[in-house]
Amino acid sequence: MKISVIVPVYNRLEHFRALFLCLLRQKKQADELIITDDGSSQKVLDFISDLIPKAQFKVKHIYQEDKGFRKTRALNNAVRNSTGDLLIFCDQDLIFGEEYIETIANNIKSNIFLMGRAHHTTEEQKNLILSDIENINSYNEIIKKLPAKYIETIDKMLKEDRKRRIIKTFKLAKRGIRLVGMSYALMREAYLKVNGYDENYVGWGQEDDDFGNRLTVAGINGRELITQNIQLHLWHYSDPTKIHSANEEYYYKRKEKIFSKKDFFCKKGYEDSKDRDDVTIKILN
Repeated sequence: MKISVIVPVYNRLEHFRALFLCLLRQKKQADELIITDDGSSQKVLDFISDLIPKAQFKVKHIYQEDKGFRKTRALNNAVRNSTGDLLIFCDQDLIFGEEYIETIANNIKSNIFLMGRAHHTTEEQKNLILSDIENINSYNEIIKKLPAKYIETIDKMLKEDRKRRIIKTFKLAKRGIRLVGMSYALMREAYLKVNGYDENYVGWGQEDDDFGNRLTVAGINGRELITQNIQLHLWHYSDPTKIHSANEEYYYKRKEKIFSKKDFFCKKGYEDSKDRDDVTIKILN
């Protein structure tokens, strides 16, 4: 089973460097890392050029021009140019333990997506982590410096996900675990079954929720991803434009149609991109 790790990026590439370091230390290595860039002004190689020679996996950089928030197209770009049977999606601000990929590979099935949960760090903790992660021997060294309640919080979130999954199993709810873009994985065939992300979601908001709705209706249900070490989301300033989503009206129209008519295959997605501007693809190693 070939494994592709897909990371959408937009600036803040010092955070992405931390994720890259986590990938280098995995017990089970990915076959490829795909960095799918939504038009960053920062240069990826300025942050990871010294790390690339250490990678046992291929590294691809896919770049589309900055025309606003186009995460849906960026993710479809990545999958179109991937070779993995298993697709692992991580936000650029995510860090995780050495068992992360191994745990996913051991628990994935064709009819599920695995949903991970990450604890948000403070600005002070983030700065400490970015310094420490360069020289640690084990990810657990980072976890030990954080409040014990972080582990308890993640445990509660995973238990809540399990409850939602069980309720859905007994058909007491339309949807079980909600898909959030931070940390999740699914098989390539599942991604293609729903035609990937709906590229009619332009601008921030609702694109992951829609993707999760369509997967659920297509018979691909969420299951909680339980890892030995908790995952962490590195602090960053909140984007003031992300207070209200311009996609809400479209989302609720689609949601009604998805669940009532089983319309899980989006029109503008993996097979037929909404935009036609050029995409640059570079192999970095």
